[in-house]
Amino acid sequence: MKVSPMRRKVLATAVLATVTALSLSACGGAQSGSGGAVATAAAIDQCKPEESTIKMAFAPQGTPAVEHAKKVMEQKFPGLKIDAVAAQSGNYSDLTKQIVADSAVGKRPDLIMTGLGQLRFWTDSYNPAPLDPATLPEGYQKQFLTAGEVNGTTYLAPFQISTPTMLVNKKLLAEAGITDPASIKDFAALEDAARKVTEKTGKPSINISSDDLPDWFSQALVQSSGEKYVADDGSFGFDTAKGREAIGILSRLAQDKVSLNVRMDDGQAQFVAGNLAFHMATTSRIVKVAKEAPKDLDWTPIDLPGLNGAEGDLPAGGNGWVVISEDSCKAAFSQAMVTEMLTKEASLLSSGKDYSYIPVNKLATEELLKGENIAPQMRYAWTYDKPLTVWGGFEGAQTAQIINTVRTMMEQLATGKPADEVVPATAKSINAMLGK
Repeated sequence: MKVSPMRRKVLATAVLATVTALSLSACGGAQSGSGGAVATAAAIDQCKPEESTIKMAFAPQGTPAVEHAKKVMEQKFPGLKIDAVAAQSGNYSDLTKQIVADSAVGKRPDLIMTGLGQLRFWTDSYNPAPLDPATLPEGYQKQFLTAGEVNGTTYLAPFQISTPTMLVNKKLLAEAGITDPASIKDFAALEDAARKVTEKTGKPSINISSDDLPDWFSQALVQSSGEKYVADDGSFGFDTAKGREAIGILSRLAQDKVSLNVRMDDGQAQFVAGNLAFHMATTSRIVKVAKEAPKDLDWTPIDLPGLNGAEGDLPAGGNGWVVISEDSCKAAFSQAMVTEMLTKEASLLSSGKDYSYIPVNKLATEELLKGENIAPQMRYAWTYDKPLTVWGGFEGAQTAQIINTVRTMMEQLATGKPADEVVPATAKSINAMLGK
């Protein structure tokens, strides 16, 4: 079959866009210019709902809140249609690939969910519409908006949010003479506790994995210690004495032979089985651990320690909403849809008893805490209200390679290689990718 020059051009564009997206990891990036112009939202009272169909792209974990907000919007604006079918995969990278591929062949959505670590991709490539914080609903916890900022402008409203945490087996700690897990606030105390448990059990006592979230976990260890992950000029930020000592905890744990050093899921399985004293995780996994753990497992999440105590904000995980519509009225209705998905009612659905996301709406938190027999671990997730930073922050098309380089750094440190050797080499490699 003969392909017309125009059709060939469209296909080539689609392939290029898809290849760009395929280079993304969970915190991917791309060069600017791969997206079209985003419309400025019109005054919503000047738009005719019956003339607009809002197309959404989102992962299945957002479905309950999306369906609720869709009903509210269609009642508020008779005639408005909202095309809201969840993607098959809950993986943010898969979702990004699909959105980019669809956009390249004229099927661009108006409102998208994105992993918080991919925000830089959308701002660099699609120039999304800024978010007006004044449009957010009553009860929305605006301290979380920093996770949706780029260069001081808010583009994303966090929807389902999480933060790194340390899960602790209280029984194993007590048997090693440590009765107050919350007293472990700095790395020296954490390392000392891990050594004491291992001396008692003869087994590794802590797991900090590098397979699933190497950039997020390393960023958390660095930022909790009060050091910058990305420097002000966009270069590698923690090749400093303090930064090397902070991330060097991985090396020290390996040298002390207390680190299990397995994949995230395998470490979680060992923790649930009662074999592991410490497991670095995300608050969003608390509900799964609670469901899988035997009733007699005495465990708790604690705030992630820092080198000399918690001296900085942790990076936010989870997802949020970004408007990339090319139509001004669809952009206006999309912004209104975002507002509805952040209300108390929607937040109860997105961060309720089946999830351990941090509720972004404090009215939802208050409602959840009225329930009976609330597990203390779930209470920890639901009541977390500390400021969080953006996830990642490196610019450019090399982000996927940067994440792989960070993973390699963590793997090397986890074998006991000294941070003073590994970190400078990592910094040099990443800065070369960035042209710094």
